[in-house]
Amino acid sequence: MLLRGLLCAAMALLAAPASAQVKRAAAVVNQPAVVEVTLQDGTTITPPGFVPLDATGAPTGAGRQEVAQLATSNTASPAVTMFGGTYIMTQACTAYGSVVLRYRGPDGSTMVPLLTKTAGEAGGTTVQLGSKQVVDVALTSTTGCNVTLARVP
Repeated sequence: MLLRGLLCAAMALLAAPASAQVKRAAAVVNQPAVVEVTLQDGTTITPPGFVPLDATGAPTGAGRQEVAQLATSNTASPAVTMFGGTYIMTQACTAYGSVVLRYRGPDGSTMVPLLTKTAGEAGGTTVQLGSKQVVDVALTSTTGCNVTLARVP
């Protein structure tokens, strides 16, 4: 009896623990959770699946709003890189010559004219820009000119 007890104790020490004998099911991979995101202006959106966000919490994709001031008080701003998509260019000048919206050409240095305006208009002008397009404006014979390019989300 003593020998049998010692033998059982030795086998118990050498046996694998009970947890190692349990077969486990493969891990279940769930879809990413869809959560409501509150933007800085207080509005909320529910992005489909995964949408990358920038540092402010705004979506960097299709819902992104973007405004670039291309000229202020008849002084053109340096070229800016736009996200891409549909934009509305608005301009207001006290005296018009020409306002030319330009984009960087395929050679990487030449600014190519895209749109020329010689008078103001109430609703602005719709333009399409490619992803990461670099744009600026050239002002000729204008005074008091302000030009804005705003993305349509």
